[in-house]
Amino acid sequence: MSPILFALCAALTAGQAGPAFRLAVEVPLQDFGGIPFVYDLDGDGRHEFLWLQSPGIFHSKVFDVPPWQGRFTPEERAHFCLTATDAEGHVLWKVGEPWAGTRPFVTHCGERALDCADIDGDGSKEVVCVRRQELLVIDGASGAIERAVSTPADNAQIVRLAHSGTGAGDWTILVKNSESSYPPHEYANPAWFYNPHLDLLKTADYHGAGHAPVVRDLDGDGLDEFLIGYNAVDHVLEALWTFQAVPQDQWDPVDMHVDTIATGVIGGRLCVALAASDFEYLLDAKTGGLVWKYKGTHPQSCVVARLDPDEAEPQVLVHNKRADLQLIGADGKERWHVTPHESFPYGQAEPCKRQAFHTFDPLTVLRGMGPGGTDWVAFSDAGWPYVIDADGHQHEVFPHTPNAAQDWGDVPGRPDDYGYGFYVRVANLDGDPAEEVLISDRRFAWVYERETAP
Repeated sequence: MSPILFALCAALTAGQAGPAFRLAVEVPLQDFGGIPFVYDLDGDGRHEFLWLQSPGIFHSKVFDVPPWQGRFTPEERAHFCLTATDAEGHVLWKVGEPWAGTRPFVTHCGERALDCADIDGDGSKEVVCVRRQELLVIDGASGAIERAVSTPADNAQIVRLAHSGTGAGDWTILVKNSESSYPPHEYANPAWFYNPHLDLLKTADYHGAGHAPVVRDLDGDGLDEFLIGYNAVDHVLEALWTFQAVPQDQWDPVDMHVDTIATGVIGGRLCVALAASDFEYLLDAKTGGLVWKYKGTHPQSCVVARLDPDEAEPQVLVHNKRADLQLIGADGKERWHVTPHESFPYGQAEPCKRQAFHTFDPLTVLRGMGPGGTDWVAFSDAGWPYVIDADGHQHEVFPHTPNAAQDWGDVPGRPDDYGYGFYVRVANLDGDPAEEVLISDRRFAWVYERETAP
């Protein structure tokens, strides 16, 4: 689509969508741009940014086999830089030095490599992250490394923090492998649990462990549980339930792992939505009992969002791998099924023509930003992000500048592993009652405010 035609379509669809967004600021990221994380690091009510440059899972020697063998230089596999900035892009602190290679650095699955909370109860937040074969605890305000420990294997990649006791410093750190494993562990196993002092509490394997564990209070007792694959684990690290998707003799840990987990109240009860293999599952969060399942082409990502203004409770939106979008109602029936359009307002670089995006978190819920206080979902797996509404319409509501153009030539792998594509995050960035939307790549960040009320 030509830039002129794209702009015309964007203007028309933005008018149809109701509330639109205003570009508040465009921030150049200099040389530190990477995967964005948004937290209030200093407790002032405004969120700051963390920009992670890391090879993600590719730092592990488990990937030193075909088809990856020889693809990454030692410098790429060892690279790590974590930069904290304010919303205007001013650097607050750095751990490591930004990438200075001649080609873009590789990253894969780094989107779950850190988490942030006051885990020691001292009144200030800590950033807990993986750096190669280390687990780091970093002071959120200053960037000083407070503690570090070597992980039991070099394929640790995911970090999640859970409030596991009644005291301010009662936290448990989940550290987990995300994909390929070392024997005797199955795919995406094991998980390691630490206390805030980085003492290892437990090592465990979980059925269908997958890429995206979730921490949530499932029973309303004020303490967090872990959702890992098809399993719920309580605050004392005992399994609450395991959902068996297929008979054990049909189990395939590589093909049937859980890609994404989402939670929400559906049908008057807290439920867990799982995108796994060929199915989307909805489970009762307390018991693990099956509410419904729906067969898709390959459910890869899901969110629980109230898109339909005629419904008091949310629906489940599913994105199938490099394919279509489906909205599934509380009754487990499909509401609509659409093929998302590509979105390249300044042209599509050759690597993006060769292979479609397959980003880790292509669906971002914009809570309460739709008509009548409903939700919208921002979709980012087709280029420049756009909004999906209750009817599956796709609205270009985020104004773009020429800096949204992406073309830095050929890359040796998936284009989104080398910086093509965009991230979307939602947070309160300026301290007012409303949340803003952040869109970013490695070079620029764009902050959007809602133009009109829904």
